[in-house]
Amino acid sequence: MSYLLTVIAFVVIFSILILVHEFGHFIMAKRAGIKVEEFGFGLPPRMWGKKKGETIYSLNWIPFGGFVRMLGEDQVDPKMLKSKRSFAAQPMRARVLVIVAGVVMNFLLAWVLMFVGFTVGMQPLLGPDDVLTAVNDGQIVLDQGVKVKSVEEGSLAGLAGFKADDIIYSINGNKIDGINLGEITKDPSKSFGVIRNGAPLNLQISGNDVLKDTPQKLGLGFYDFGDFPRVRIFDLRPNTVAYQAGLRSEDVLLSVNGQQIFGIPQYESLIRGVAKLEYTVFRDGLVQQVIVERTKARQVIISGIIPDSPAYKAGLKNQDVILTINGKQMTDSQEIVDYIQAHNNEQLAYMIDRGGTQLFYEIKSEGGPVGIMLSELMSYVDGQGISLYNTDQVASIREIKNVQYPVHVAIYKSLGETWKMSVTTAKMFTGFVAGLVSRGEVPATVSGPIGIAQMTHVFVQEGFIPLLRFVAVLSLSLAVINILPFPALDGGRLLFIVIELLVGRRVNQRWENYIHVFGYFLIMALILVVTYSDIMKFFN
Repeated sequence: MSYLLTVIAFVVIFSILILVHEFGHFIMAKRAGIKVEEFGFGLPPRMWGKKKGETIYSLNWIPFGGFVRMLGEDQVDPKMLKSKRSFAAQPMRARVLVIVAGVVMNFLLAWVLMFVGFTVGMQPLLGPDDVLTAVNDGQIVLDQGVKVKSVEEGSLAGLAGFKADDIIYSINGNKIDGINLGEITKDPSKSFGVIRNGAPLNLQISGNDVLKDTPQKLGLGFYDFGDFPRVRIFDLRPNTVAYQAGLRSEDVLLSVNGQQIFGIPQYESLIRGVAKLEYTVFRDGLVQQVIVERTKARQVIISGIIPDSPAYKAGLKNQDVILTINGKQMTDSQEIVDYIQAHNNEQLAYMIDRGGTQLFYEIKSEGGPVGIMLSELMSYVDGQGISLYNTDQVASIREIKNVQYPVHVAIYKSLGETWKMSVTTAKMFTGFVAGLVSRGEVPATVSGPIGIAQMTHVFVQEGFIPLLRFVAVLSLSLAVINILPFPALDGGRLLFIVIELLVGRRVNQRWENYIHVFGYFLIMALILVVTYSDIMKFFN
């Protein structure tokens, strides 16, 4: 029953998307005075039709989408250029408006759907560049490792004792990654390090289980998961403050003081000048907290020098570090101020550190200020003895939190989200075409009709709002792809009008039609390639 519902939802969704698109062409053609010969629901052959005015409104046997047939569209007959009611005879402005109207309607549909979603509460549309920010902001909640979503009864995983919400963190003693996870479908006889309710345990699928006369299906369903950039400790000396606080080699650093860590440069910026570091680390399948109180050595640095002052004339420079005055070690700026004032009109001996070189100066205040501005220089001395490297850590997406806005905010938030996802879709599609041409590969993230049908099934199960969000994404994708300057698409037709504007005359109509036909077959070939990729992913 659920699959029948998916088929119905799939047909209805695509029919709505295409009909909305075609309605844009239809309404703008009517406004321009173009004769619309037929507005069809579904695809021919015609099942039923009724003429109202000059337009036939038809129902067709293939219940998928719709079409608009205008007078003079894709015609090579020169008479069409003279017919006032034909598309071909219209001025450039009218033809442009008719062509882009379908794309605009798909954008508007996506905007309206996202507005509704953000008003009642919906997951935001996150592009590849938004994921790490969303993790850091708590919008995306992660579980380290691969989290089990479902276990089929009687399967190999079920016999081994797996349960929903188990988190797999290692396979055969090795940290889990995409490679060894993929290998379990070929040979599931492995030892799994698992966290269940915060406690570690080991589950084993043995060769005997595989050979038994039982269903050979692994039977594990997973939450969405992926590799996230992290920082791992390579080596940590036992005499360091970090080691004594509880950090260990091979720990994966997830966050420090509440900020997620995605690379060494970011980590270094987060710990610079901070005495107390609260780490969240991943170790042996468990997330742990470690607090490091860092020791520090305070020095006084010259942060400015008054021109023509005694200090300036003596040769002191900005960023000199004052080590001692008259042999007395100085670690506090107020202490230096008090000492100089207490020895007014005396010549004082300063030992300075300048770029690692120690220099001596004798300066007399001469009854006034010595002419230096001071600041504390905080140097953390326990940073040695630890080495780090960038790594990838598999994590499962436990939750993507909904966002909800007041109506007046949802209006512009949904518009901004629509634009952002349109740009992302355009980049991904052009990257897909470039990769297909150069390497002959279809990325795993690209889906055709079969893949979209599978996703429709998932979203139908998840509920109305996730399905609404999915339809908005599909409408955006249809709009963006259609406006690209490729033959047979709306963008390709628009391109010929731009050429007409630049050269001052129309492109030969016959050659334009040939190019659009060629583009149509290329698009069909592209759909077949992606569909084949969908089928291979399904069987793999």
